[in-house]
Amino acid sequence: MNKTRIWQGLFWKEAKQIIPLIGMLFAVSAFLIFIWASTSQQLNITLRAAGDIVPMIMPALFAAGAGAILISHEKETRSLRWLASLPIPTRPIVMTKLAVAFAGLIAMWLGCGLLSLVAGLDSGGVGELSEWRQIHPAFWFLHSVYVLLCGFYTAWRNKNAFPALVWIIPLALLPFLFAEIWFALPHSSSIQYTNVTQKTWVMSLVTLAAIPIIGWFAYRAGLRDLQADEPEVLPTRNTLSSADAWRPPDAPVPTAMPFRDSLASLVWQNVHGSPWMSIGLSIPLLAGAMAWLVLTNHIGTPSDWTMVLIQVSIGLALLAVSWLGVAVFAGDGSATRLKFLADRGVAPWRAWVGRHWFAVSLLSAITLLIVGIQSFLGTPQSYHSNEQPLMFEVSLFTLLAVFAIVYGVSQWTSQVVPMLAASAFLAPVLSLLALLMLSIAGVGNGVRLGWLLLITTLPFVATWWTMRDFMDGRRGWKYWSTMVVAALLFSILPSIPVWIAKSQFPGMPEERVAELLPEARRLSKGNSTNFASMRMGDLDLRDDFSSALGDVDGETAVQRFHQRDYTSPDTWMVIGNQDDIPLRADTWIIQNSLEMASLAKLRWKQNPNETSKEQFAAFVDRLTTAAQRLRLSGRWFDQEMADYVEEWLVTNLSGEAMQPLQSEPFFQRAAEQVAAFDDRQSARRRALLVSWHLDLELSEPGQWYGVSANDDWFARVPANWRAAIVQKGFGAVVDQCLQILEKQKVGGDLEPEFRALHELLGRPGGDFETGPYSDNASSAKNTLHPRRFYGYPAVSWFEPWETEGQEIWQRSQAKTQGEIETDSELNVPTEEEVQ
Repeated sequence: MNKTRIWQGLFWKEAKQIIPLIGMLFAVSAFLIFIWASTSQQLNITLRAAGDIVPMIMPALFAAGAGAILISHEKETRSLRWLASLPIPTRPIVMTKLAVAFAGLIAMWLGCGLLSLVAGLDSGGVGELSEWRQIHPAFWFLHSVYVLLCGFYTAWRNKNAFPALVWIIPLALLPFLFAEIWFALPHSSSIQYTNVTQKTWVMSLVTLAAIPIIGWFAYRAGLRDLQADEPEVLPTRNTLSSADAWRPPDAPVPTAMPFRDSLASLVWQNVHGSPWMSIGLSIPLLAGAMAWLVLTNHIGTPSDWTMVLIQVSIGLALLAVSWLGVAVFAGDGSATRLKFLADRGVAPWRAWVGRHWFAVSLLSAITLLIVGIQSFLGTPQSYHSNEQPLMFEVSLFTLLAVFAIVYGVSQWTSQVVPMLAASAFLAPVLSLLALLMLSIAGVGNGVRLGWLLLITTLPFVATWWTMRDFMDGRRGWKYWSTMVVAALLFSILPSIPVWIAKSQFPGMPEERVAELLPEARRLSKGNSTNFASMRMGDLDLRDDFSSALGDVDGETAVQRFHQRDYTSPDTWMVIGNQDDIPLRADTWIIQNSLEMASLAKLRWKQNPNETSKEQFAAFVDRLTTAAQRLRLSGRWFDQEMADYVEEWLVTNLSGEAMQPLQSEPFFQRAAEQVAAFDDRQSARRRALLVSWHLDLELSEPGQWYGVSANDDWFARVPANWRAAIVQKGFGAVVDQCLQILEKQKVGGDLEPEFRALHELLGRPGGDFETGPYSDNASSAKNTLHPRRFYGYPAVSWFEPWETEGQEIWQRSQAKTQGEIETDSELNVPTEEEVQ
């Protein structure tokens, strides 16, 4: 036989088997990398790091699955026995499989590397997975070669794919385990702290040494497995009598039940068909349950060994849950057994329940075990208040939901992809993606639990609906149509409540937009964009801000402290002297200035001399100027801070103690400012319209503080899709505020409008009575901090301070007029003076 043709045929056959696995894993890799790259800004650092290691993990999954595809699958279909019976040497068969698998591994590395390069995945090695991310890619390549050879060795040594896949896990962990043991042992050298580079070198050396050893074992196992079977030893004729040697076999005894199809028999067949698989999946589940109990009850920081053991146990438990689902329809010979049951008239529902019975019972028992032990132990308590349990406790329902999602998606995958090796690696990835998707939908998007439970049942409904076709081996257009529709529903249904909620979220009506937009554009063109910012005076005790505070000795610090004039408004608020330029508010500077102004007032009341009066007058003058220039701003937040300042002026200029100052110029100027009611309403309306127009023009809504909506608005909207409605919600807020202004002009009760604004903004402060828009909230304000809520529009609108400000102006005008008349009477000449 032509050796060249033999090698060509073998290469063609092995490539035909391995290409689907490459395509499937490469497609999953591209999907995962695309998801992580497109959502890298929304994900936290840990999830970004997890996305970065996807190109390192997927080639390892291929390496683990190559042996199951090229060897275990051929064993199950008996094509390997047929190949061994041909006049072909066993050496080319073994070498061809290894060569094709190695070529596929190189292709996976090149493809994943190209995808990660195009997507630009790089978290910089930060987060909880930073140590894994810092390991050099060369080690991951060596480790994937090692895993590939381990997969070939276990596939040659085991008759079925499942045991072969399970045995790969401990073999693949050997380099990591050896490195941990090596650095845990006492050394004669002075190594005290080990870093990732040192561990990588040790693991690389161990892997390099293990590759030729495991490669030789895999090669020898393949040659041995392809050898001809030993002939069966038959009993000699001497052991049988002449009559027994020719006697026909006994006829089977007739029975009333030639075939039993009860649920008990189907469950027994499922468990005893592969008892080692059942035991092998039960052990990691039990170990994962114990690890979770340790994690939720451990107080303080565990040792590195304990944490690694816990993480590995929980990861293997989740893998076992997924493989329990895979074993339902892709277990050892499951398709053949189901066809056997279908040929004998077993109902599809009975076969479906029988295949699921063992796995569901096992998961339920594990769940009850966790919850029962946790209930017995109770909530862990520590003697130290700063020590908390490592993880929170979870309820019975949460555990069942996690198991149902992972198991349901896995059993669905095993029916769609009946090839065991392919579904064994595809199912864990898809189940974790589904778990992440539903978790984000519930926690981040606020989707109701009942809706998520309905989605969780879809994988089970899909396999139930197609069970008859799957048992009969008829996977035609009807079967695939059902699966495609179910997959689309599973992907789309979590987003439907979000789409509905977005569409129903309040916004400014279209007719209102058409009415207000021309005015907003006109005001935006006329509004100056040249803002002046507030700044603090010289309050620091250092001459150079780049030096540390500790560089200033105590004597110098005291000297510089006395040099600062803390009774001057120039120290606390610097705004310049351009009165026609709008001012940008700074909450911290305004608060400090109001506090110092309150202190200046207190000093004047305690010692009403000329110096204290001038200090108080300087602060009032500066605050009056700030309020005037804030009213020029087109930002809605500046108008709120102007209300804040004017409210302080009203509160602190009223009262009998201020009567001696009512005729002072600073008092008259401040009283005139707080009495300008109509000008205040015009400035509020102008700022709302200008801010709304600017927000519409922004390329990234919600990025301009004081113009767009604040981050703490719409707090009742789930965080994941809050950004999508911020601009729409801001339009609704502006519309509601404008309605309040318009209703106040014609008169009427404004409480319904304020209640609507309270609900729209996410009910800040809880109920309306404790929120910023109620009378109770306004009455609780004190003189030092007149407002408890910042960053919400219309907080101080139409409250008693506005009316009181007009009264202050009227009283000051009356007193001034009275003083003028008194002065006039005093200056009237008498008749004698006239003469």
